[in-house]
Amino acid sequence: MRLRFNIDSDSEKERRAIEARRAYQKKWRAAHKDRVREYNRQFWLKKGVQNASERKQ
Repeated sequence: MRLRFNIDSDSEKERRAIEARRAYQKKWRAAHKDRVREYNRQFWLKKGVQNASERKQ
């Protein structure tokens, strides 16, 4: 499960940590577009199989 952070309610130290993490992840995704694209493709293929099996039941 993915956690959502509300920057407005966090302390200054926590806010900076969240912003640094987001900046790192954004930079990583930009540098590894092929890996992100493949991950997303696999994720949606898996979701499609799950949805198809749920409809059959």
